[in-house]
Amino acid sequence: MGYQEYLQIVKELNYKFRYYKSIESLFEYDQWSSLPEEGTEYRQQTAAFIGEEKNALYRSGDACRAAEYLSGVSPDEIGDEIERGLVRTFLSRWRNAVRTPEDTLRKYNLMKADCMNAWKQARAQKDYRIFMPWLKQAFDLKKEIALAVNPEMPAFDTIVGMTDEGLSVKEVSEQFDLLKKGLREILGSLQKAGQPKEDPIPDSDPEQMAAFAQRLARELGYRPERGGFNDRVVHGFTSFMGPRDARVSTYKSGSYNLIFTCLHEAGHAMYSSGSSDPVIRAGMWGGIEGGFHEANARFFENMIGHSRAYWDYYYPQLQEEIPMFREIPEERFYNVIHQVKPTLRRISADEVTYSLHAILRFELERDYFAGKLRAEDMAEAWNDKYEEYLGIRPSNDTEGVLQDMHWAGDYIGYFQSYALGNIYDGQILEAVKREIPDMEEKIRRGEILPVTEWMEKNIWQYGCCMTAGEMIRKLTGHGLDAGPFLRYLEQKYLEQKYQAD
Repeated sequence: MGYQEYLQIVKELNYKFRYYKSIESLFEYDQWSSLPEEGTEYRQQTAAFIGEEKNALYRSGDACRAAEYLSGVSPDEIGDEIERGLVRTFLSRWRNAVRTPEDTLRKYNLMKADCMNAWKQARAQKDYRIFMPWLKQAFDLKKEIALAVNPEMPAFDTIVGMTDEGLSVKEVSEQFDLLKKGLREILGSLQKAGQPKEDPIPDSDPEQMAAFAQRLARELGYRPERGGFNDRVVHGFTSFMGPRDARVSTYKSGSYNLIFTCLHEAGHAMYSSGSSDPVIRAGMWGGIEGGFHEANARFFENMIGHSRAYWDYYYPQLQEEIPMFREIPEERFYNVIHQVKPTLRRISADEVTYSLHAILRFELERDYFAGKLRAEDMAEAWNDKYEEYLGIRPSNDTEGVLQDMHWAGDYIGYFQSYALGNIYDGQILEAVKREIPDMEEKIRRGEILPVTEWMEKNIWQYGCCMTAGEMIRKLTGHGLDAGPFLRYLEQKYLEQKYQAD
């Protein structure tokens, strides 16, 4: 057998892998929105079975023979971009599958639903001690898997690489140190200015706000024939069911923050469902996981949705559709959504402080896997970092270490992606403006689709054929660089002097 025959094996395995991933997405969508409590045990068993079957694909004789052959093929010898991506992802999945102990994987999969339930109970009682043994079990099993996959690499490097392929903990830490320093300097300058804050804007009718927010998401380019909205969850998320099926889940709320949740999740959904037909046929649809996916979501939430030009166009429409905003001038609304104020909640944090929330979580994970932090100390370490970085301290565990569902929901080693997304966004914004220099003027006229079309042409069509590092170099000629994002914030918040507490 030669290259083409082994490539065909890889394609067939990839199709089956994506089918299993789609089933897992349906399970996740259901678990977070409508799974009844007494259905948890059977769902847990079913999910574990699917996970085992998915993993077994890469343990077959055909997979092992293909891996042996393709391991000797240099990426430089593969001229087609899609084929390079297929071979790269196949070899990565094969290594993970054959090196992960089956009994450890099963134990991990079986405990996930119980872990989530323990987190929910701990949140309700504001008591981390209920969740602590489950967090320890989840982290330790994840470490065991990581060391089995790559015993020569620190566990956390492997875990981070499973989400943000190609990035090392060292590179991420270096960029985060630069970002952290710059953000704290900007925050300090804003706080020193001592400008008065605007009064909060009260909530409006949840149905009216949902209708408006969902319309804005569709006008970004989120197509109803490729996805819809579910409002039965606590935290917004997007489920990637298929190459043309990406569904947005949000919460019911009359807060204007629902607008930004919908814009964010629409960004995820459009990226996931925007792959080209050849990429879909190869099973490489869906986008680059981790920080680059977050970049696409946060680009529409912040670079577009928080821009002055965007609200110059949409604020009169908000006033028309939701009467209470007729009493609120656009300038006040714009100042409110740009107030910089340290908060305990990551999901409601402003543009300046948001990355600090992600960075401190990444650092806690890094320290745990390096043996510098125990599960028993996690709540206190969390509170200490909030006090150090943001000057505020959680008053209970639900405000603190139990805030996010990620560690309970199998998203260990994911938090760096949120701050990486902001870094990539600074770089993407500069790339967009080079090709669309009148971008702001277009948005002010309601012409947002040229930006969406640029994203589809330059990023989305490639699916997950490239790593984030390869993609950002293709777009900018440079690797990961926190500088452009810091320049964006400095121009917006220091030169224009937005308000801070």
